[in-house]
Amino acid sequence: MSQKRLLLVNICVLLICAAAVSLAALFAYVPDFDAPEAPVTSENIRSYWAFFLINDSNPLPADYTPELEVIDFSGSREFYLDARAAPSAIKLLNAAESDGVALRVVSAYRSRQRQLENFNNYVERLVQEHGMDESEAITFTSAQIAQPGASEHNAGLAVDILSTDWFLHNNDVTDEFEKTPEFRWLAENSWKYGFILRYPKGKEDVTGFIYEPWHFRYVGIDIAEQIMNTGLTLEEYIGLYPSKSTA
Repeated sequence: MSQKRLLLVNICVLLICAAAVSLAALFAYVPDFDAPEAPVTSENIRSYWAFFLINDSNPLPADYTPELEVIDFSGSREFYLDARAAPSAIKLLNAAESDGVALRVVSAYRSRQRQLENFNNYVERLVQEHGMDESEAITFTSAQIAQPGASEHNAGLAVDILSTDWFLHNNDVTDEFEKTPEFRWLAENSWKYGFILRYPKGKEDVTGFIYEPWHFRYVGIDIAEQIMNTGLTLEEYIGLYPSKSTA
């Protein structure tokens, strides 16, 4: 084999090896703990408080009440998160402000009672304003608002964030928020503070929820970075690392 051809072969081999190493690094990451199995239990929450699924199939224990800490004060309203996640949320909001990005928290921790009120109010609105029958309205609402105990907001791990001027130009929260510089900043930087875009576009069949560019969930910095790098949802990421039962 000529020296030139041998050189080309060596280059090809090196490129193939480099690609293989990159893919392995992307998908072979294993967290230093296993993901909890469903259903969510009090023991799971103690062990994996920031890294477990909360949805209709994995509701929070009936007696679960997180310790809370204020993360933002808007007008006459205070917003809270789980006290262990709150410092990261505060850092995120301060970092945005330092970068000249004006963010506004519009929802964070919600009690089960508040969750129930939100759910029922939305159902009633669909029935009265859009002419849906109640069963149809409940089905539609379930893809947008979780049942009490099945919401990440009930655990104090989720925060809804918009721009400070959003409601000067909009009457409701919509996915048009994705077109704002505030959303772009969040999409690029939220992982640095342990938060992920929880319900991304194109993943509705996986998450069971509509695309919500305003909804960010705390999972911890290491996991948030991996989810950002892989483009996986929390459901898909946990599915890659089935756990041993901790209940």
